[in-house]
Amino acid sequence: MSRLTIVMLTYNRMEYAEKTIRSTLDNIKYSDELCVHIADDGSPDGYVEHLRSIVGGYDKIHTVSCSNSNRGGYGKNFNLAMSHVLPWSDFLLILEDDWVLTKVLDLDSLSKALCEPFGCMRLGYLGWTQRLNATFVCISGEQYLLLDSNSPEPHVFTGHPRLVSKTWQLRQGPWPEGLRQGDTEFAIAHKPASRMGVLWPLNLIRTYGDLYVHIGAVQA
Repeated sequence: MSRLTIVMLTYNRMEYAEKTIRSTLDNIKYSDELCVHIADDGSPDGYVEHLRSIVGGYDKIHTVSCSNSNRGGYGKNFNLAMSHVLPWSDFLLILEDDWVLTKVLDLDSLSKALCEPFGCMRLGYLGWTQRLNATFVCISGEQYLLLDSNSPEPHVFTGHPRLVSKTWQLRQGPWPEGLRQGDTEFAIAHKPASRMGVLWPLNLIRTYGDLYVHIGAVQA
């Protein structure tokens, strides 16, 4: 049996966070043990408790845990969450609190694809500001793009919901702390270990992103 933990990074955005967690739990399918971790950065009293009560209403969830980085910022919040969940998780679905899952997502086949040399599955739109190279790969009959770690585009994995293996995440090491969110992601995106083994499910998502959709983009 393998354990998959949904990790939601959040801070004081109840409307967004509710949409993110409800849409995910309504649409996720996973045959083995499914858990949730709410990684909060010091929201007001009652915030985490309310989100935890929402998660508790889903029978499919085995356990729900929480961490509080007390306004330590994006990097500290992420590192604290990883210290909680990595020891007992095999896979992680990492979300920020402003992405909505629009249709059923079966994680069984996707998690099975995350064996070496692959370790990260990007689940948002396929965006780029510079050239992003990729090659086609077939894993258990499913088609994926393997994003080229040497592409000029720096954001090979960041800025989107992603499914990662424990092994892949451990290779990343701690995230830098004390930086703004975008600067934190930019620093991690340039690490070689963060750019390798990143898949994008070709048969599941259209390039503009119709699986996990950014709330801000929908509103715009």
